Order: sequence, then structure tokens, then C-alpha cells
Amino acid sequence: MQIAAWQLMACETVVKTVNEFEKVAPDLRQIGSSLRVDDARSGLRSGQEVWATEANGEPIQIAWEWTEIQPDVVALFDPMNILCNVALIDGEGHTLARSKRMLHLNNVVHQLGWRECLDEPRSPPRFSLSAWAP
Repeated sequence: MQIAAWQLMACETVVKTVNEFEKVAPDLRQIGSSLRVDDARSGLRSGQEVWATEANGEPIQIAWEWTEIQPDVVALFDPMNILCNVALIDGEGHTLARSKRMLHLNNVVHQLGWRECLDEPRSPPRFSLSAWAP
């Protein structure tokens, strides 16, 4: 079962400090992906990625859109539009401003091996996805 990016909006919000989120980020794995060819002449592609993990029994999901800007060179379609069910707080318990939250989410996305997954055959996820389905 694959999870679509829009389904992430139905997931419960999980509150994590920035440090807690950064510690679980390396455990994120691809659970959903879409790919389409935008222009038949150029063959340039675009798509969505959904990655997830669990932290203390709580599902953590992150999703974004990407686009191919030239053959085999991909980038985030909109770096300020990354979906994630985690509300990030600082060490004092204050919610991060949207811009600071997006910086952290961008850092996590750029650390993931999602670009390499675009051309690899899909491997089965190592998690039970039933906990993450809305």
C-alpha cells in the first residue's frame, strides 16, 4: 500500500522538539512515490515523495513535490511547501515560526536519499503502514 502526499493532511499532529525530530530523521523511509512525465518531447519528469518512520509509537510523515529541471537533475518543486505531520517546538516548548520550521524540513529532505530512489526499483517498506493510513 502506498500513501499519497495529500493523505498526510489526515494524520494526527505529532509534537517534537527540533532535536527529537533530527534524531528520528535518519530513520525515515520511502512509503509512497509518484512519477509522471511532464513533457513528452523533453521527457522531463516530476512527482511526489512520501517518507515515514515511527518515534515512540507515533507515526512521523513528510511529503514533498519534486521536478526534473534537466535530465537526471531533480529539485524540490516548492521548498516552502513541504508537508509534515510534526509540529516543531524549540527547547523551551515554543512553536517554531513557519519559516524556521520549513528550514528544518528542507534540511531533512536534503539529507534523505530520495533522489536515488527515483530510478531504483521499489522495495517493500519495512514498516507496517496501517498505523499511518488516515
